Amino acid sequence: MKIENASTIGTVIASFLAASCCIGPAIFVVFGASAGFLGEFTFFETYRSYLLGTGFLMLGFSFWKLFIKKPDCKCEADIRSRKIARSIWWFGFASLALAASFQKVILLFYG
Repeated sequence: MKIENASTIGTVIASFLAASCCIGPAIFVVFGASAGFLGEFTFFETYRSYLLGTGFLMLGFSFWKLFIKKPDCKCEADIRSRKIARSIWWFGFASLALAASFQKVILLFYG
């Protein structure tokens, strides 16, 4: 696995961990269910800023590797793998943006 793919996947994992204190209970509230065990995820709230910072650093590194740095070769397989890596990067960007703004969005709906 290329390093930019690993960095982008790390971004997705960090963003899900950063938002896990809020997304899980909100999903259960939307569907009208109750899950008392989701209160155990609140310890992630103390690490939320560190996880978001780590996610932004990894996303920035992946951006540099995928969009700014010139590719090593112009072969067909490399072009195809860069397209796949860029689509993974956009998924990582979307998940990190959701994780960073999730508390504000929930306050708009329920506040």
